[in-house]
Amino acid sequence: MYKKGLLMVLAALMLLLPTACVMEFDNAGSMLAGALKEHKETVEMSDKYQKGQPIKLDIDMKLAKAVVDSTENLLAEVEFEYNSEALKPEFRVDEDEISIKNKLEKFNFGKPVNRWDVKVTEELPLDVEVRADASNAKLDMGGMMINSMDAVLNASEAKLYFDEPNKAPFDKFRLDAAASSVDIYGAGNVGFEVLDINADASKITVNLTGENEKDGEIRINADASSVKLKLPENTGIRIMVDKYEISSVRINNSEILSRSEKEYVSRNYEDAGNTLKIYADLNVTTLTIE
Repeated sequence: MYKKGLLMVLAALMLLLPTACVMEFDNAGSMLAGALKEHKETVEMSDKYQKGQPIKLDIDMKLAKAVVDSTENLLAEVEFEYNSEALKPEFRVDEDEISIKNKLEKFNFGKPVNRWDVKVTEELPLDVEVRADASNAKLDMGGMMINSMDAVLNASEAKLYFDEPNKAPFDKFRLDAAASSVDIYGAGNVGFEVLDINADASKITVNLTGENEKDGEIRINADASSVKLKLPENTGIRIMVDKYEISSVRINNSEILSRSEKEYVSRNYEDAGNTLKIYADLNVTTLTIE
């Protein structure tokens, strides 16, 4: 009950602020633990990493400001800046996993500095798992080979960019956000079969434009949240909604027609080459369709 109340308070604050749950760590100054420290490391590509064999990318960040991008010639390249040993990330690579995480145990500081600059191969398929607590993450993953993605965010801000088509068959994309703000750009380039969105006291915006030519499905389960979807052109859309309490659906797209309070379809639904089905379960939530 306490956690639920806290999430509701954070949700109210998010509606008032331009960006929610954002922690800026630049120029943070000194800390009890000491001066700013840096760590850089690269891992070369080698024959033990077989093309076609997926690698797990496991990112677990706390109080971090992180940028994740791709690299063509290396397996991974990382650069960290931190001013407390409690924040120091652990970077580990083996034959089937790249792991980056910080535990944040027994910390005692004023303003934290914890910046991550991470680049990961675009030449091997990846199963991506991201967990973020009180963090700010920018993930530029367009043109990579991603098989699946699972992102769990708590009191964080994340921006995910898919500016180029994904180079591997993409199975499932799951986003679980609590008291967070998430923007996904170019999600139509991912080519997902299923996108699961679980939002609790969060603000979610998904731009579904891109070059996807396969059928897809979006499942939204939202509580005390705001969810906005920008639909792709030339795709048949069907939206089915269950609304509870004081939820609402706003249609700002002239191509979407209402069949009932619970069902909406696009004008081209019967004739489109590929379709996108959207199932939304809303509780004290606004769903906006553009």
